[in-house]
Amino acid sequence: MNASRNLILNNGKDITANIKFCQYNSDTGRYDVTFHNGKTYPYGYYSIEWLKNPEVLNPVLVHITHDNRELFKIQDIRVFHAKATDYWHIRFSDGSERIYEWWELKIVTSCLGESETQNCMSYLRQQASINELKSNDGEILLKKQYEKLNFVGNDTAMAIYLNPEKYKIHTYQKSNLIFPFGGNASQFKAVKNALNNQVSVIQGPPGTGKTQTILNIIANLLVDGKTVQVVSNNNSATANVLEKLSSPKYNMDFLVAPLGNSDNKKAFVQGQTGLYPDLRMGNGYQQAI
Repeated sequence: MNASRNLILNNGKDITANIKFCQYNSDTGRYDVTFHNGKTYPYGYYSIEWLKNPEVLNPVLVHITHDNRELFKIQDIRVFHAKATDYWHIRFSDGSERIYEWWELKIVTSCLGESETQNCMSYLRQQASINELKSNDGEILLKKQYEKLNFVGNDTAMAIYLNPEKYKIHTYQKSNLIFPFGGNASQFKAVKNALNNQVSVIQGPPGTGKTQTILNIIANLLVDGKTVQVVSNNNSATANVLEKLSSPKYNMDFLVAPLGNSDNKKAFVQGQTGLYPDLRMGNGYQQAI
């Protein structure tokens, strides 16, 4: 039986791989199920759920994680909609197949499969192609980055930007915020707003403490077990954040990986010693991690 077109459940358990043929017997009101060993057994009408015509998804537009590990080299995705839950039949490029129940997976769909989003992305790619910022070999940097962008999760801020009519800004309720870098009332409010909203804009002239605010935002995200990417259209802004963390007052530059170009990446990797401060001990003790 073709498992990509049929899914047969026996009391919620997938038995498709073991079945050669299945047929409903109107005389007995049961399903006659023939297995690969040639034997046929009758099953009660309500014990069998035979699912056909699954929804076919484009693997390019779906990112799937199982047990905190992303699934790669997916060739085909078919979703069977059962009474109790959905079953995802996934075939990989090596020919192997597996069925997952919906609740086992973390599924993120790309918004680039929608016409409105595609139109906006096409416009941005056109604009990127005439950007004047170029690499040393004359390649347009922004155009190169947009060419690599073939997936935009529908849970991201960029999805909101590309199609604001469909996707809305998520809000959160975070409490017990920390401010290890200090600040004033307006900075406290800015940090709270940034952490409680998916998209937040903080504006201020030089000297108003934007870097200090960024550091407090970073601290709260790290405490939550998240990683943080700090980006800017110039190197000085990101270098300023690193400089603050590297100061003798904090000595926390080990938290930062300066990236951006290949030289920075190589220097970062080569500079790793495997010894980092154990902040839990509060005494600067170095331990291997």
